[in-house]
Amino acid sequence: MKVELEIEEAREILLYITDRLAKDAGLDEKDRAALSKLKTSMKPASEGMRELAAKINADLARSLENQKRSAVRKPDWV
Repeated sequence: MKVELEIEEAREILLYITDRLAKDAGLDEKDRAALSKLKTSMKPASEGMRELAAKINADLARSLENQKRSAVRKPDWV
């Protein structure tokens, strides 16, 4: 199986995580402003967003490969 996110999908994940972090972590005004600045700088066409999407996809591929190897090593009865 192969999972690969588009840049816009990776951006939506970033926005969700930063919004949730700002809401749940009880950040002060300065930290919320820094997160807001990060969100606006991570436009879909930006180099940073392309790098983030590539890293997310690499991590997903590595995780799926590890799961596949683990499934081969583990017997069914465990």
